[in-house]
Amino acid sequence: MRSETPVELSIKVQKGFFSYVTPSMFITVGVLFFLVFTLRERLVSSFQTSVQLNSVIVLVIVYAIFKAFHNNYRFYNTARFLRRIERLEESPDDIAEEEIRDLGRKLETQGSLLNIQNMYSVLENLSVYGHLNFTDNDARLIKSKFGARVRHDRGVVSYFAGILVMLGLIGTFWGLLGTINSVGDAMGAVSESFSNSGGEANIGEFIGSISKPLQGMGVAFSSSLFGLSGSLFLGFLNFFCGQAQNQAIEEISRWIDHRIPKLNPALKDKAAGKKVPQADDLKAWLAGFVYLSGKANQKMGQLVLSLSKSTDAMMKSAAQTKKVYDYQRGIYTSLENLGSTMVMVKDTMQTLAQNIDPSMHVNSSIRDNLVQIRTLMDSSKVSNDAIAAQQLEQTGKLTSQMHEVHSAFTMLSSVQSSLVTEIEKLQDKFKKEDNAAEFSNLVWQLNTILEDIRQQNKDAYMGIFDNEPSDDDVDASGDDSSSQA
Repeated sequence: MRSETPVELSIKVQKGFFSYVTPSMFITVGVLFFLVFTLRERLVSSFQTSVQLNSVIVLVIVYAIFKAFHNNYRFYNTARFLRRIERLEESPDDIAEEEIRDLGRKLETQGSLLNIQNMYSVLENLSVYGHLNFTDNDARLIKSKFGARVRHDRGVVSYFAGILVMLGLIGTFWGLLGTINSVGDAMGAVSESFSNSGGEANIGEFIGSISKPLQGMGVAFSSSLFGLSGSLFLGFLNFFCGQAQNQAIEEISRWIDHRIPKLNPALKDKAAGKKVPQADDLKAWLAGFVYLSGKANQKMGQLVLSLSKSTDAMMKSAAQTKKVYDYQRGIYTSLENLGSTMVMVKDTMQTLAQNIDPSMHVNSSIRDNLVQIRTLMDSSKVSNDAIAAQQLEQTGKLTSQMHEVHSAFTMLSSVQSSLVTEIEKLQDKFKKEDNAAEFSNLVWQLNTILEDIRQQNKDAYMGIFDNEPSDDDVDASGDDSSSQA
């Protein structure tokens, strides 16, 4: 017997904006605005008959239009939320916990039509198994709650359409009530006019009395016009919105049903008569097992590849370890040689320490001698300074005496010149006179005088050098310094 194969339907939701907010909805609103623009003068005059009531009717129409578009826009947001789940299911990578938490936050805003507790548990399945893995119970509750919310939102627009009819009827009865009162007043005024005029008709008063009932009829029919027209428009708009919503409900229902795990029908007969777990739990377990098996095989392949790479790395590490061992062995040999060298250095340092003590005593005596030499040099410097001062003083005296000698020699030269002159005169006189004996006596006296002068000059000159310090005195002072050293 040939097993029946289930027909696969479309499992992807539409993601286009105009698939939910359809062009027919925009066309319906466009027709409304076109009619309002075309009949604007007549509508304005009708609107002014009862501004308060007609304003309420217009506001209800505007809000109902907004509500209808908002309902379908919520379907668009729900489709975007489901498309995001599809992308996570199709992703080859593991789904992170942060993405699951972000889906939970988006469920409260973007997927508010599906926001029930069962949907949160399904999202947890997404993090465990990699797909939503709906159970029959979860799918039934989610679709039931989803449909109830859609019907409620659609019923709000229908409710506003009924409200518009009621507001139109209120305007009608309100206008008729005013008309009846005005007709009664008009009939009373006409009757009184006939009585006062003696049966003659007063046409002007009659026309004025029936104008108020006509105004009441305007209020009644204008309110009915706006209310019924708005209700008719909302009926058309809700019809086109309902078509898009029904199509979206069908697609989302198929999308949920496709993610319910299916069992093989060929195994149904074998399982008859046996006690097995509940179907929902078994389906979820099998689907998770298949998914986890695939993931485990993938991880095992990755693990084998990692082990192969790890083996190659270990072989390379062993070769590097051998090189490091050889290098450390060379370092150990070098350290042994360095230890021997350090022992030799230690012995050398001990020998140097033994030889340093005598040299320290020699250095101490040398230092003491240097101190004494410095002291003697200081005293010698003081003596030399004193001798230099004495020499400077004697040199000054010598200079002054030399100036005196120079003056004396100058004076003697002048005296000798005068003597020579006198002698020449005496020679001339001697030639003239015959007293040679007297002349000879005078010459002898002059020579005696000159000899005395020469002797005095010699004594004066030698006296200058007698005042200078002798070399023996200088040598004696130097010997005294040496003896002190």
